Amino acid sequence: MKQTVESLYAGKYREIILAVAFFLVFDLAVLILNFYISFQISEDALAINLAGRERMLSQRMTKALLTAQSDSARGVANDEALEELKKTIELFDTTFIGFQQGATVAGGDGKPVRLAAVTSVEGRTILDKVDTLWQPYKVLVTPLASSSIHTPERLDEAVRYAREHNLTLLALMNNLTTHLEQTANVKADTLRKVQTGGILLALLNFGFILFKFLRRLRENDRKVEAAQNETAEILGTVNEGLFLLDPGFRIGSQFSASLPRVLGRPIEAGSDFRALLREMVPAPLYASACDYIGLLFGERVRESLVAALNPLTAVEMTLPGESGAFTRRHLTLHFNRVSIGGKISHLLVTVIDVTTQVELERKLADVKKRARSEIEVMLDLLKVHPASLNYFLDNAERKLLEVNDHLRSVNGDAFDYRRTLTAIFRQIHALKGEAAVLGLEMFEDLAQQFELLLISLRDKGSVSGDDLVGLPLPLDEFLQRIGTARDLMSRLAGYHDALGPVADDKAFIENLSTLARRIALDHGKEVELVTELDLISSLPGKIQNELKDIVVQLLRNAVVHGIEPPVERSERSKPPAGNIFVSLKPAGAGEFEFVLRDDGRGLIPLRIRTALLRSGRYTETQLNEFDDRQILMKIFEAGFSTATEVGRDAGHGVGMDVIKHKIEQLGARLRIATRENLFTQFSIRFAA
Repeated sequence: MKQTVESLYAGKYREIILAVAFFLVFDLAVLILNFYISFQISEDALAINLAGRERMLSQRMTKALLTAQSDSARGVANDEALEELKKTIELFDTTFIGFQQGATVAGGDGKPVRLAAVTSVEGRTILDKVDTLWQPYKVLVTPLASSSIHTPERLDEAVRYAREHNLTLLALMNNLTTHLEQTANVKADTLRKVQTGGILLALLNFGFILFKFLRRLRENDRKVEAAQNETAEILGTVNEGLFLLDPGFRIGSQFSASLPRVLGRPIEAGSDFRALLREMVPAPLYASACDYIGLLFGERVRESLVAALNPLTAVEMTLPGESGAFTRRHLTLHFNRVSIGGKISHLLVTVIDVTTQVELERKLADVKKRARSEIEVMLDLLKVHPASLNYFLDNAERKLLEVNDHLRSVNGDAFDYRRTLTAIFRQIHALKGEAAVLGLEMFEDLAQQFELLLISLRDKGSVSGDDLVGLPLPLDEFLQRIGTARDLMSRLAGYHDALGPVADDKAFIENLSTLARRIALDHGKEVELVTELDLISSLPGKIQNELKDIVVQLLRNAVVHGIEPPVERSERSKPPAGNIFVSLKPAGAGEFEFVLRDDGRGLIPLRIRTALLRSGRYTETQLNEFDDRQILMKIFEAGFSTATEVGRDAGHGVGMDVIKHKIEQLGARLRIATRENLFTQFSIRFAA
């Protein structure tokens, strides 16, 4: 057997082995040569750059000397010129030593680089001439740069030397730069010749292989064609997609005629099944499927034990349709081993379209889901007192109808489109806050989805009438859910009557505490809420409603942005749970003052400046014109948020805008007090 294998390699494959071996050896030699020459060219490029810098430094030294002389003559302090002189002397000298001996010097970007010594005869001659001029020059200027105490005579002597030899020094450094460029060009020409020769020899080698084995490839093609003809009649009558898969994940030469139809794309024998699978399924599922197929080719794995692990069962895939448009269909791929002589050679893959079956199962699941959804909605409604719920539904319906009026009254002006979008955003965000306070997750989620659609429109460069066309759809769904809730309430009326009356304000305060705990839990925080809002019931209805909206938005903002996580609070010697205090008290002269204070990280102007700059709203120059108080007020701009992630409680950039709008409607006055890492307090004074 060993002799047969050796004869096979020595005979049939001898020529290709020699050709490939020659190709590898030659390519390795060319690669090494290319790397060596490229490395030299890289060093030459660095040297050219630094030689050019030496020219510039010689001029900067002369300029610094002349400036120092002028400042000295006028009796002006010349520290700045002498500091410039010191820097240029040090940089010129260290770089010049690098050219002479090789050294690590500062590169063009200030970072250390290795400069190789110039070894050519012409280059060394130029450096010797430069050294002859530089050493006396260095002796004259170094004392001047190292100390601010110097005599005008020494300064004048250095200036005279610079005037006399500066142009000569500049010319020598120009000659060095030119010489280095010529050296680099010679090496680049050599590299091009090597690459050209390598390509030509590689093409000759490829032509030899192509010519030598073309007949063998033709013979193999004829064998493949014969094998296909033998099984064409059988495979042509099968409705499922059938094909063989080898251990290299290559599709066999024979497959059923229905396979391209089932997969929605042409299939080629020998093509990589993984490439086909990657186009049809998501990346995580693709990785799992490849691992599963690999298991089936394992000799020690029992096929019956891993059959249940098949990840390609009723998988939704994107497939081209008959008209060219892509469709979503569900396919199941079964895998069965094919063994020859007790060894696994292939897998027989059966592809079945189970779209109809899956659709029926989904319809049944949707019916069950709707039934469960109605039960969940009913349970949510049971948690809310009828008076509060009726008020919420009436208020929500009113706000949604106002949104509808906004959409109808838009006049086609680009500015009006964006203004309408902002007004809708405020209404929906306030509605989401009301739903959150009552614990009505269904309506909170609807508002959140509506906000995500509004955000996508707000973040566009410009808003047109076509962009607003899709808004009535979620609006209509919202109104339908309100109608469903009213219907369920009528069914539950008898049950709610048994609950007895509950003070609406007391329920509001309890809901605030529930909301604060829920938001804190979502963000990995702890919070304690203390309220003194007994006077809220004494306010007129409209003012009371506006103030409740403000309370919700400020509370949400305090938990998300103000209160720190327990670990961060512990590092600042604070208790793990953040404290939020909310109160409403008389302020005299028929006025009330509302206060919300948290003991969190405070409003940090630098953080707000960074977020404003990152958002692209302002340039750095514009931000520098604002004082810290003006920066703090930027948190009320529509669309701006310091949150790094967008969630249902933060990141939309509309909560503080809603507060500003509500304050304006109340005719109230706002005052903000804050200290970094200590507290933030919002005080709102208004007339009842």
